[in-house]
Amino acid sequence: MAEEVAYRLPHPQEMEDCPKDQDLTPDPKPQFCDYVCPNLLSGALGVLCLPLTLLGGITQINAKQHAAMLYYGKYVGSLQEPGLYCLNPCGLELRRVGTALNTLNMQSVKVLDAKGNPVVLKAVVTYYATSAKKATIDVENPFPSAVDNAPVLQASGDQPILKVMGGSFLELQAAAVLKQVASRFPYEAAPGLPSLQTEGAEIALELRHLLQERTGMTGACIVSFDLIDLSYAPEIAQAMLVRQQAEALVDARRLIVQAAVEMTSSAVENMKNTGANIDEQTQQQITTNLLTVICSGASATPTIQMNTM
Repeated sequence: MAEEVAYRLPHPQEMEDCPKDQDLTPDPKPQFCDYVCPNLLSGALGVLCLPLTLLGGITQINAKQHAAMLYYGKYVGSLQEPGLYCLNPCGLELRRVGTALNTLNMQSVKVLDAKGNPVVLKAVVTYYATSAKKATIDVENPFPSAVDNAPVLQASGDQPILKVMGGSFLELQAAAVLKQVASRFPYEAAPGLPSLQTEGAEIALELRHLLQERTGMTGACIVSFDLIDLSYAPEIAQAMLVRQQAEALVDARRLIVQAAVEMTSSAVENMKNTGANIDEQTQQQITTNLLTVICSGASATPTIQMNTM
């Protein structure tokens, strides 16, 4: 009953196309004064505590990592290039976010399809963070927990901010978008009609576009949103299996009967062409016998009629 959908790896060009779907402008970079004297209090404390200020203000930004700078709760800019920075540590708080490519594995999302049948879907969302400010200041709990290999959000210490499993902004919005789009299609449909089984590529594009619109305020760039598995819910899976088997049996019988009619008509026509003298009653008997033998599910038993005195 489960239908596997091919999963494609995101092309690097797709990552460059994200800003076209949503305004993912980069965070502003700090000015030189923000490193040394972001405000009077930090500047005064930094001067009083020299040279400890210089030693305590050396900060490292790793590759694929951004950090939002806050002084006494006020945002002043984001560090976006890897390397060592000398910052005024007085009142400084750094909120880091990883910008490496990540995946969100959505397991067993139950959706009612266009016919009202419960369907279980599985999907994979590929994304990456583009803004430390949006991810750590504008939106609370934007991405899945760091335990799930999602972007690591950290304050100035080493403790990750996110600890909630399954309740992040991205996960909830992805589930809502998946239900919204999948509910417009039936699980299966007649040939030529759209369904969840046949419209995988188009559905993936629409899922990505809608999720990008909903999560743009977190700074997430949605690279792809693909269905990887779909099946009927367990409560109706057995009934749907029986229905599919019945449809397959009907189609098979229809094919057998159609072939039997063609074979019988051809046999009778060939007998006439050979010059055999066949009356109407004999023709009807031959047709009946051939249709019975061909359409029967059991092997035919030849019977010879004998005239006795």
